Amino acid sequence: MKTRHLALFGLILAARASAATISFHDVANPDPNAGGIGYEWYVTLGGVDAAVTPNIGGSHIGAWSWEDQGLFEPGDPTRGWTHTSQWVAVTLTEASRFTITLARNANIPNGAGFRPTDNLFPSFTLWSGWDNDDIPEAIALAYGLTAADGENHDYNNRGNIDWAEDLNFIGLVDNNSASSAAYTVDLAAGNYTIVLGSNAPSLTNPPRQGFQASFTTTAVPEPSSALLAVLAAGFLSIRRRR
Repeated sequence: MKTRHLALFGLILAARASAATISFHDVANPDPNAGGIGYEWYVTLGGVDAAVTPNIGGSHIGAWSWEDQGLFEPGDPTRGWTHTSQWVAVTLTEASRFTITLARNANIPNGAGFRPTDNLFPSFTLWSGWDNDDIPEAIALAYGLTAADGENHDYNNRGNIDWAEDLNFIGLVDNNSASSAAYTVDLAAGNYTIVLGSNAPSLTNPPRQGFQASFTTTAVPEPSSALLAVLAAGFLSIRRRR
């Protein structure tokens, strides 16, 4: 597996009671473990927290990395390219309302200029768990790989991945028209995998596209006092009718 020397700058936004403080996270490891998926990014979040990918040369993805119509027949499971997408290993230290945002970024350097963005249609998939082990032997043989290869050349972008058996599908954003996309979900503490890509039509061959991804967490909202009062009143009403 290739070692990728990319870093993710994090920003903690804490707002407790009436006070607010801002400080930076230490997030430096591009891949938390050897083997399996080659994660380009790794971030830990907890409480009221945020992190964003920096404007560096590695922040680019293929224009049809998340879904390439040339990889499947109509009616078959859809596929994306493993190596032209980018993979994020996320750790949530506590239950959180988690938001992923992926957008075009015209500030990604490419030699003397910058990466193009007009063929980036941000799309991504979220799974629980990390996959850092060998491919199951039978799956590796079916793909003409060895188990120690760790990952296949393409992946199921809309569900569980047979060669990454430690991941469990949670949700996705399929976008083929907008310049940015976001997804919010309430998650328990634990490890999660995100694949970042693009869903441009795969009829042309545009160059790799500059992107920026942000990951934020807030507390999972508790039931409001008004809602609790309504529920309590309903419970008392039911009790009185008995």
